[in-house]
Amino acid sequence: MSEKQKIIIVEDDVLLRHSMVSVINQSSRYSVVGEYDNLQDSFKRIREFQNLIVLLDVHLFGQRTIDHINKIKSINPYNKIIMLSSDNTKETIVESLKNGADGYLVKEDAMVSLGTYIDQSLRFDYVLSPTAAESVCYLLQSSVFSVSTTSDTKSEDGLRSLTKAQKLVYRELIKGKSYQVIADSLGISRNTVGQHVQAIYKALNIHSRLELLATKHSN
Repeated sequence: MSEKQKIIIVEDDVLLRHSMVSVINQSSRYSVVGEYDNLQDSFKRIREFQNLIVLLDVHLFGQRTIDHINKIKSINPYNKIIMLSSDNTKETIVESLKNGADGYLVKEDAMVSLGTYIDQSLRFDYVLSPTAAESVCYLLQSSVFSVSTTSDTKSEDGLRSLTKAQKLVYRELIKGKSYQVIADSLGISRNTVGQHVQAIYKALNIHSRLELLATKHSN
């Protein structure tokens, strides 16, 4: 029997948090190994595991958590961080993704089919609930993203600094392919793809694929 995927929930609404724990623990594939109403306590637990899924409330007692996404990623870059919020504004969703979140679930959507979204987060690199996806689509259609000439120059310099292997991964990333599909097509492991992606993001001074697609260049 394969080991269950471990999940940590950071949510200040006690009833909602307990409801999510109950739903997740009914699954034969997932196990909640920690539930918290604050980030400080959750960090201690996050350090004890690898390849976690962290369900993180965008606002904890009124304090935003978006700026702490990179701190969780620095503990282990393979941790998946899926934001939870009743806030479905495109600005909050996109800021979360640009800061490195691996998904965004509007709470009203999440509680209807939480297990399905967790399944999708493991199968693909990103997961968005329908309401969140709609907001992102509106943003993209309105061409809000823009790249300055300075950013262009920095991106070109960053691309030139990539190794041959990293450039191969980059070309697959901008086609929208998942880590697993890239791994299969290049004959490398998913973890190796993840390492290359982290190097690419560092070279381009970005934090997410959303930023990558907004600043992509032919190479």
